[in-house]
Amino acid sequence: STNNSSQTGQGNKSNFEKTLGFGLTVKGYMKCIPEGTKIDTQGGGQIAIEDIKAGTKVKGYYKAETEVLQVHQYKEDRAPHRFYRITFDNGGAVDCCDMHKIYNKPAKDYRIGDRIQNTKVTSIGRYNGVERSYDLLTADGGYLIGGVPVNSMIEELAELTAELKQAAEAAA
Repeated sequence: STNNSSQTGQGNKSNFEKTLGFGLTVKGYMKCIPEGTKIDTQGGGQIAIEDIKAGTKVKGYYKAETEVLQVHQYKEDRAPHRFYRITFDNGGAVDCCDMHKIYNKPAKDYRIGDRIQNTKVTSIGRYNGVERSYDLLTADGGYLIGGVPVNSMIEELAELTAELKQAAEAAA
């Protein structure tokens, strides 16, 4: 007879390895902000997301200065066209994956003409080729890209991972 846990690839794995596997599965679902994207800082400056470290001050979700608490970096599969460039009538643009939330709404759900605060979406394009993406956990739950509020997805990713782990353990 064959051990069912070996068939699922979970046999003899530690809880940490199983949790990590769920996290990687969830991460495959949720991408982030591509390398090279500029994050707004106080005084009108910008800093590339890959240059931000924990403790860096950025313009937060609510437009006030906030501290970056965590920086997450991910290696991406360059093939899928899961990244969006959404441009706005103020000249700004947000680059992110299809599931990353901009002003509490996944990028894939925006349409030309939609409004985010005082800006209007003027174009939406999809692309691939992203090698590395990032996300920031800030004290106020997000950050600004080109004046547009972008949600941190780190806590949501952690919650989804925990839910998947709990469901898997219940099914075992």
